[in-house]
Amino acid sequence: MNGVQWIKITTDIFDDEKIQLIESMPEGDTLIVIWFKILVLAGKQNNSGILSLGNKVYYTEEMLSTVFRRKATSVKLALSMFEEFGMIEIIDGAITIPKWEKHQNIDGLEKIRKQTR
Repeated sequence: MNGVQWIKITTDIFDDEKIQLIESMPEGDTLIVIWFKILVLAGKQNNSGILSLGNKVYYTEEMLSTVFRRKATSVKLALSMFEEFGMIEIIDGAITIPKWEKHQNIDGLEKIRKQTR
């Protein structure tokens, strides 16, 4: 489904322990920006939190570095940290966001789906 132009972010996101730990790191601000870019990319693709190009090609660290306009070393660090904290999973090369529905308003999506029929 196309046309979804939003993701759900809670106002207490910066109170989350994982986010606080990431922020305290030397590249914390960059890592937080990469996290939001991952969420936005997943929201644009609307593929249940799986990051891929056309459902066949999965994003690599290098591809994300280019798309996000960030250093490859920063993206590699971010993915490693996010995976360690359970914010992403990498399954058979596919970067996925577990519990994607937490970031996407399922009821709102269903409403949009009905409106576009």
